[in-house]
Amino acid sequence: MVVLFWILVATGVAYAMLAAWRVSLGTGRDRAPTLVLAFVGMAAWAVSGLSQDLLLIVGAQLFRNLAWLVYLANATHPFADSSGRRTHSATVLGALSVFGAVAAVMGLIQAPETPGAMTWALVTIACRLLLAIGFIIYLHNLYNGLTSNSGTGFRLILFALGMLNAYDLNLYTVGLLGYHVAEPLSIGRPVLALLLVPLFLVAARRREHWKIALSRKATFQSLSLVAIGLYFVSMSIVARSGTTLETAAGPAIAIGAVLALSALGAIVLFSSRTRAWLKVIIVKNLFRHRYDYRAEWLRFSATISDSKGSALSLEERVVKAVADVTESPAGLLLMTSDQHAFDVAAAWSWGHRAMPGNGVVRFPEVERAQLQQGLITTLDPETRNTFAASDQTDDSEAIGDAWVAVPLIWLSTMIGVVILAKPRLARALDWEDFDLLKVIGQQAAVHLSDAHKQLELEEARRFEEFNRRFAYIIHDIKNVVSQLSLLASNAQQHGSNPKFQAEMSRSLTSAVQKMNVLLARLSPDRVLQSATPESIDIDRLIDTVVTGRVDQRSLSIGLRSGAQARGDLEKLKLALDHLVQNAIEASPADQPVVVSATAENRQCLITVADKGIGMSADFIRKGLFKPFVSTKGGGFGIGAAEAKALVTGMGGSLRVTSTEGHGSVFTIELPLSDVRD
Repeated sequence: MVVLFWILVATGVAYAMLAAWRVSLGTGRDRAPTLVLAFVGMAAWAVSGLSQDLLLIVGAQLFRNLAWLVYLANATHPFADSSGRRTHSATVLGALSVFGAVAAVMGLIQAPETPGAMTWALVTIACRLLLAIGFIIYLHNLYNGLTSNSGTGFRLILFALGMLNAYDLNLYTVGLLGYHVAEPLSIGRPVLALLLVPLFLVAARRREHWKIALSRKATFQSLSLVAIGLYFVSMSIVARSGTTLETAAGPAIAIGAVLALSALGAIVLFSSRTRAWLKVIIVKNLFRHRYDYRAEWLRFSATISDSKGSALSLEERVVKAVADVTESPAGLLLMTSDQHAFDVAAAWSWGHRAMPGNGVVRFPEVERAQLQQGLITTLDPETRNTFAASDQTDDSEAIGDAWVAVPLIWLSTMIGVVILAKPRLARALDWEDFDLLKVIGQQAAVHLSDAHKQLELEEARRFEEFNRRFAYIIHDIKNVVSQLSLLASNAQQHGSNPKFQAEMSRSLTSAVQKMNVLLARLSPDRVLQSATPESIDIDRLIDTVVTGRVDQRSLSIGLRSGAQARGDLEKLKLALDHLVQNAIEASPADQPVVVSATAENRQCLITVADKGIGMSADFIRKGLFKPFVSTKGGGFGIGAAEAKALVTGMGGSLRVTSTEGHGSVFTIELPLSDVRD
């Protein structure tokens, strides 16, 4: 006991000196006065242990607890980032103050010699245990709520208070369970307080500023942990009381209490309706606003973006995102089909609920006008009688369980409506619900509109691709028609010539083959597909292209390379046909067009040279390879563009040199086959 005496004296003196030292530093307008008060409370609590007066001991402990609560209230009030969060903090601190006061009163009124003394002692210990639990949870949330730029001074104070209350938690738990070691453990309380003096010294010396961001989630977690602690404390009290009650009904009372607590725990744990009711009560009494708008926005974004990979369609995710706001279990998405009707576009968790048989919904005139103005419409049972499918006389097609209609407004136009089913705990909606649902509906409308515009854009791209292909086809058809026209004009003069007949048969066969290829290219599966590269005999390809022309008067073959190039035979033949045709059209009838092939630097070069009108450098740079740009009268301006696309698609290149009035030279450059093999 002598050791305990001097420990208590040292602890009281240390905290008294700490308070005096902090006063000497100056209090000013910051949190120093309440910190001094807390140090005085610690000194009074330590000194009270020297006395045997129960009133003094209990009063000193209450004063210590209240002093620290006042300090925490003063520390958190100016720096919580919203009035709602200041309310949360004040509510928790008020609850802790009540626990501390109840524990003090219980400690004073218990009479050691009475029959119910053990029960009173258990209740007192339970109150002190709940106070320690509440303190630890609150300190934990404060510590985690400090912003990253907060200093270490306040963190040290929170840590030290956490140590004190953690020791009390263990002490009172052991005492509640009835272990005799609890009384010796109580000696460690002033020892721990004395060891924490250096931490308080360092923390009190720092003049720092911090900001606390208490969250709604932390409040719910704190209340949940307090409820769990209260549940287990109640179970422990019941268990101990059953053993101390000397009457025959004692065990029965204990069993009944345990059964009641077990039933209460099961109801809260498994009844979603009960949890929803508790949440409404907590939100209504602890929070200034019903919703945590940051959390709602993050949840909406996560749902719409499908960050968890739910495999729901965008329409279903939109319904879920809106339904999550009011905790509705299901919903429908209706998209406008005309000025008065809506089509059911998606259903989320709708299940057995009734839906319109033909998938078309019409609103009554009044509700439709409200929705078009962007107003949230409540569909109570009386209103729902007029909310029917397109055949409004058939009540069997009415949408069942409809609760709220949320319009989806985009650019002042209603593009759809989300119908929400009744939540597990139906309630009247207020202005805050309407505002949040309106904003969520507008944002959902943006996502739906963007998705629909994307689909329209994809469709437009497909039409554009088809039009581009068709433009190329028309250009190729023009080439075939020009050859057939020349063949028809020569048939009148040379129709009886067997050689001409043979040439005509070969040319017609070639034209039919080209037309079949053109028709096949109209298929979206054939356009510019990347075939497996193959070795191409360039000399044979040139022979095929040149000899396949009906009019060969201005077309000749120049140098031969004897090389094998790597590429797509069909595409290369088509590109070479384009270049040859363009060269013939750009050249006078008496000027030659020469197709040659050479191999150098591991590359195969195919050149098409003409003596035509030539092109300017500006046109080559800006317009030659642009579709629908041509220097030839009546030209489509597609041949060169498609030839370049075909050659580059094979991994080659197309170069051109030209001089106005002197002709042009187009060069196809492809890698030799042995380089790739």
